[in-house]
Amino acid sequence: MSATNDNHPAMQSPRTWFVSWKSYSEKLSGNALDGSSSADTCYMLHVILVVIHVVLVIFYIFQWEHRMTLPLTSMNTDFWPVVLSASLQAFYTIYTAVLLFLTQRLAMSRTLARRQKLTAIHDISGAWTGLGSALSSVWQQIDIPASWWMTSAVTVYLASISVLHVTSSTLLQLQTFNTSMSTSVPTTLAWLNNLPDASDSVSVNGQNVYDVNWAAITASLLVLNQLPGVVSAGLSNTTIYDTPITNAILGNATVNATTITSRCGLLPNILYSLDNTTGQPMITGSSSVGNGTFIDFLPLNPPWSDQIQVIHPGISSTGEPMSEFLNFSINQTGVFFMVSTLLDIDPSVQETFGVPVPWEMNNSSGVLEVYFIQCSLSNVRADAVLDVQTNSLQNWNPVSASQSSGQWEITQWISNVWQSAISNPALASSVSSGHSFSIGGSGSEPSMADEYIMSLVGLNLTAEYVNASLLGLPVSAFVLSPDQLEAAIARVAAQLIWIAGKIGTSNGGIQPGNGMAYIDEEIIRLRLNINIIPLSFAISASVIMIALALSMTRACNVSSDSQTAIQSTGALQLLWLGHHSASVNEVLEDVEHPTEANLRGAGMIDVCFAKTISDQEELESSIDGLSGQVDHGRDDVILNWD
Repeated sequence: MSATNDNHPAMQSPRTWFVSWKSYSEKLSGNALDGSSSADTCYMLHVILVVIHVVLVIFYIFQWEHRMTLPLTSMNTDFWPVVLSASLQAFYTIYTAVLLFLTQRLAMSRTLARRQKLTAIHDISGAWTGLGSALSSVWQQIDIPASWWMTSAVTVYLASISVLHVTSSTLLQLQTFNTSMSTSVPTTLAWLNNLPDASDSVSVNGQNVYDVNWAAITASLLVLNQLPGVVSAGLSNTTIYDTPITNAILGNATVNATTITSRCGLLPNILYSLDNTTGQPMITGSSSVGNGTFIDFLPLNPPWSDQIQVIHPGISSTGEPMSEFLNFSINQTGVFFMVSTLLDIDPSVQETFGVPVPWEMNNSSGVLEVYFIQCSLSNVRADAVLDVQTNSLQNWNPVSASQSSGQWEITQWISNVWQSAISNPALASSVSSGHSFSIGGSGSEPSMADEYIMSLVGLNLTAEYVNASLLGLPVSAFVLSPDQLEAAIARVAAQLIWIAGKIGTSNGGIQPGNGMAYIDEEIIRLRLNINIIPLSFAISASVIMIALALSMTRACNVSSDSQTAIQSTGALQLLWLGHHSASVNEVLEDVEHPTEANLRGAGMIDVCFAKTISDQEELESSIDGLSGQVDHGRDDVILNWD
């Protein structure tokens, strides 16, 4: 049908009609080209969005984004995260705005070019105004179903854009992480290389004076035992290790660690005698170690029961020439003990190793077995991992020079120079514990070093002293095993070396050396991180958007020789349509009350706003055949309504 304006002349000059329709035809052709270009651009931008998200997934799988790191500074923690979040939001806002513009334009062009219900055009056009309007359009399909699919598609498309807006700021974030960097730091050496020199002394008024105050160092052993919570950086049980001079760095350092071990055995072939001429029994004896060499025990006061005392024997030889054993000092063979505890040995060989000391007191009598034990010291060096902040070893399993002894055996001679400082003068300079014991008039007074060693194996010197003071009897009850004594003397040696190095020469100790260690410094940095959960929503939304864009536009399915009379459904376009469409006017004239439901019900008629190129050519031919005068009034546009 046609619509004309009765208030203006129907006839115009051919020149005017020709110019008017030529301009109109060129505009339609331009719109066709623009629509094809817009479709290509629309699809390409949708594909690019999907590719961006797929690339982010690949980066997340291989963690390539973690290669971008920043130092942890106030600017990097406060400024750049805000910039990153705002940039992502700005990018997605602008990008989705372009996608929405192109997709809406193409989808409405397709909607106007197809034959469908006028109400469907109204619902689809209203859905594109926003997500809320789209949901309202879908809800209206319940009463009058005009376009379920298109309104739902528009709603899902707009919802997908909202998902992109929500997830955009959290796709990429700067997160803190711990990393390590190798740094060299100066250290204080734990092992005292000048330890053998600490046994040197000079004679002053007939007494040996040492540069190191071993008496004070040995006395401090009991303090370490009574204060288990005391900070002992550089010492762990029987291991001493280097410590960094500074602990201001976070991380682990590889340092030198020295573990001290001991091997204890019974001295064999004991020859002894008891001297009672002075009224006080004294033990004098020796142990034959072969090749005519003897370990000689100076006259010793017999100990009380269940005691361990450090002794300092001499050396002699009957062989000519002197045996090879005499080429080093007796102190280089370790530490010697006189022990009055029970030992788990075969009674048949007890006479070979033990010295029976008879006693009579409080109308009782008995025999106290005394044994002589030699413990050699060894050291094993290895690398250890140290926590710089706490100066404590991490997962440390010390390497032993030898396995602990399970049973008492004959001593095995192990010599080294540094043992001389431990045996004599360190333990020899120990002051008295203040506890005096008497068997048959003799006075046995253990040292503070003896008391400490006894405490390490489980003996209580103070309790023994109380028992003796209450007229107790020297009856041994404690069974001493070799591994107990070995662990105790190794620990004592490690602690003596550690204390001597800690107090330094100014306080009567030994000056430790300086070294270097490499620290795997733990530092906190910032790195770019992809959040997989927001990315999952984003990639799902982008895939849904491209699928809906292809479905709603389908620019390639619209006939290339058809054009729409209007490009959108704005208020001006609707007024223009109402003025030029008699059929629409006739339908809407019957609506008495213009409610949404009444208007949607009246609009359930088929319309198509497309004009074919052949129609235009026919119209132009008819216009060329027209003649008349030029009318400068308003040009009427003739539309064919299907």
